[in-house]
Amino acid sequence: MTVKPTRNVRLDPMTAQEFGPWRAKTASDYAMAQVREGHWSIETAQQQGWDVTEGLLPAGPETYGQHLWIARDVDTEQRVGSLWVALRTAGPTTEAFVYDVHVEEELRGVGYGRAIMEAATAAARALGAEYIALNVHGSNDRAYQLYKGLGYEVTNLHMRLGL
Repeated sequence: MTVKPTRNVRLDPMTAQEFGPWRAKTASDYAMAQVREGHWSIETAQQQGWDVTEGLLPAGPETYGQHLWIARDVDTEQRVGSLWVALRTAGPTTEAFVYDVHVEEELRGVGYGRAIMEAATAAARALGAEYIALNVHGSNDRAYQLYKGLGYEVTNLHMRLGL
């Protein structure tokens, strides 16, 4: 059995220079995920993805309540991914909601996703959140298994049947 090395990451606040390329990729990736899941049409998806992202981040990385980070390997300083978390009220509690977690494609499968989510948990605690939550697309079993392995529990389950 091969044992993966333990990865340690730190979360650096995203700079204005990093935000532009990140926003374009995040909006596009979100749009294509919505298309794959059958929620949006390919013809309008890119604009819808942009509109959603712009609506949530009108002031970019300075948008109140939104936290954008670049994840870097602690030992090598290499950029390994990114994280977007919003602090919001959820009933009587404060919740950190993970809008996006990204691991650089060439670094997937070696423990950085877990490390970024562990850093997200620590950051959420530091921000005063009582919970951390996220949505995962039904087709993303790899992410689902990661979150389940980290102790996340299903709180909602959206299902549909094609006709």
